[in-house]
Amino acid sequence: MNKSTHRVEVVPVTLEPHPNADSLSVVKIFGGFTACVRTTDWFDGKLGAYIPPDSIIDTTRPEFKFLADGKSDRHRIKVKKLRGVVSMGLLIGAPEGAQIGDDMAAQLGVEHYEPPPQIITGGDNVQPPRGYHPVYDMDNLRRYASVFQPGEMVWITEKIHGANGRWCWQDGEMHTGSRSDWKRRAPEVVWWKALESHPEIEAWCQEHPGYTVYGEVYGRVQDLRYGINGVKIVVFDLLSPEGAWLDPEEAQRTAGGLPWVPFIGQEPFDLARVLAHAEGQSMMPGAKHVREGCVVKPVIERTNPEVGRVILKVIGNGYLER
Repeated sequence: MNKSTHRVEVVPVTLEPHPNADSLSVVKIFGGFTACVRTTDWFDGKLGAYIPPDSIIDTTRPEFKFLADGKSDRHRIKVKKLRGVVSMGLLIGAPEGAQIGDDMAAQLGVEHYEPPPQIITGGDNVQPPRGYHPVYDMDNLRRYASVFQPGEMVWITEKIHGANGRWCWQDGEMHTGSRSDWKRRAPEVVWWKALESHPEIEAWCQEHPGYTVYGEVYGRVQDLRYGINGVKIVVFDLLSPEGAWLDPEEAQRTAGGLPWVPFIGQEPFDLARVLAHAEGQSMMPGAKHVREGCVVKPVIERTNPEVGRVILKVIGNGYLER
């Protein structure tokens, strides 16, 4: 599984007019991000260091002093609307000597923001089950949209805000894991607690030993609660005992009785349409809030040298602007 990357990349700048402010210009980055900048600070061809949303910067550094608020030295970069145009992240001048594509995160002291869980998930770690059960992560479609071919058929689902988990039956017993660890069976461990709400998942795993079910524990885990007070699971992927990801339609045929993540659509890839799918209300039954975003994968599993397995996420601007 590809590892989600957090980079501060050096990019060339091309200015486009801001429709509502003469003093501002719009810069498009990687085709999927837009950043509003002060026009007088930039010229076409100048190199910038692009800091994506959900980055943490240190405002004691000279590059970021203009964002100091006197409350904390750590400032989270978010999505904002500037005179009606969405600005995603922060663009600053690239350090001297930087080249296009360089990663400036370490040099600029930029870290990735990780939202803390709203409850203590708990659980001592245990030895992993035998076999291949990789950590699940995804890169950002706004950065790597080029891995999809225009018109390629893709499968789009809602991205659920919670705690990533995995479940499998191996060697005669049930195994439950978080995104990166495997957990002992105990009622206070959120991944096991969520499994108690879904006996159909444990039953299916027993009937299909060696398969790994990947899903999201949601509810009283993060700040989007989806209309429930406890914790439940939605499934979004299946890994075969041989270590192969099932094509999305095959996965749902194989495990049709499991609680699958809301399906947005199967359609030819079009970046603007996919970005629009990341916005709006959640499709989860009972949810009365914005969706976090969407997840896009090809209808036929494949890999790409840039990202590994081709599966990418889009975090909605509506979610990031909250």
